Amino acid sequence: MNKTLSFVRLDYITIKPYITLKNLLIFFGGALIMIISSGVSVSAIAILMAYASLYVSYPFAIGEKNSIDALYATLSIKRSTAVLGRYVFALTVDVFAGLLACSFSFVVLTVMQKEFNVLESGVVMLVMLLLYIVTQAVQFPIYYKIGYAKAMYLSYLPFVGLFLITLAVTNFLKDSFSLPQIISFFGWFTANPFVAALLGFLILVGILVVSYRTSLKYYNKRDF
Repeated sequence: MNKTLSFVRLDYITIKPYITLKNLLIFFGGALIMIISSGVSVSAIAILMAYASLYVSYPFAIGEKNSIDALYATLSIKRSTAVLGRYVFALTVDVFAGLLACSFSFVVLTVMQKEFNVLESGVVMLVMLLLYIVTQAVQFPIYYKIGYAKAMYLSYLPFVGLFLITLAVTNFLKDSFSLPQIISFFGWFTANPFVAALLGFLILVGILVVSYRTSLKYYNKRDF
C-alpha cells in the first residue's frame, strides 16, 4: 500500500507543473460565471469536475512523451503497483474535484446571499463522480493497450457510447413500459435506498476490478 501511495504522489508531482494560476483562473472563472448566471451550484460543480477529469489523463501523456514508464522499470516498480496507483490517483482527483467544486459553489452563493442546496449539490457531485469513474474505467485499458497518443481519440468513445446507451434505454423504456411502471421501478429504489446503494456499489467495484485487471494485462505485455 505504501508503494501504491508513493506512486500516487509521483503522479501528482507529474501533473503539478500544469496546475498553473492561469488555468485555475480560467476554470474557476468559468464556474463563477455559471453560478452568477444561474444562481445555483449544479452547472459550476459539473464544469469544475469536467475540468479536473482532464488532468487524470496527463500522467499517461507525459509518461509516454518522456518515456517515464521505462524509468519505472529501471526503478523496479512492480507493474501492478503502477497500474493500481494510477487508478487510485484518478479516484482521488475525481473526489477532490467534487468536494472543491461544492465548497467553491457554497462560498460564492453565500457571498451572493443565495441558498446553497446541499441535497441537490450532493446528488450532482455523486452522479458526476460515478460518470467519470466509469468513463475512466473504460479509457484506462485503452491507454495501456495502445498508448495515450494513439488512444487519444478512441478515449472519447465512452462518452459517445454513454449517450447512445442512454438514448437506447430511454427508447426501450418508452416503448416497453408505461409511465406508472417506470415510476414504480424507480420508486422501488427510492423505497429501498440501502439495497440500491449497495447494489450500485457492487456493480461499480466490479467494473473497476475488470478494468484494473484488463489494464494490468495489457501493461504487462508492453516492453520498456
